[in-house]
Amino acid sequence: MKFGFLSKIFEGVLSIEKTYNQCDKALGALRAYNEKRKQENAPFSASEKAELNNIVDTAIENATRIVEKEGERNWPGVFREMHKNLANIYLELDEYDKVREACERLQNYGEVGKLDAEEVIKNLNEREHGESSPTPEETQSTPLLQ
Repeated sequence: MKFGFLSKIFEGVLSIEKTYNQCDKALGALRAYNEKRKQENAPFSASEKAELNNIVDTAIENATRIVEKEGERNWPGVFREMHKNLANIYLELDEYDKVREACERLQNYGEVGKLDAEEVIKNLNEREHGESSPTPEETQSTPLLQ
């Protein structure tokens, strides 16, 4: 009996779960860092910044590795979640062009993907301009990403 395909599936599931956890950890760390910077304007040590960079870089690298499998694998929910994770990480990093790019790809994943993209874009608009999100009527008459 050949079990190679089972180990490959199991390995893929572990990798996906590990990446979800890494993205959650990166988002939590970035949000805490950004909040602390706003409230206390406290300096961060080089080791704290290096640890944060390592956490974030690992999450981005692994999430990107998974989304690069689009077309090879039939994991639409996983790809949608990874694009959403990347969009939120880039939002916390103030890399707005990358947020828009991730949201454009996120919109390709049905109604849920479109709703996720709208939520991230709303947060992006608030960050960039202090604006609130458009009403549902406005989103129907104007494109999501500008």
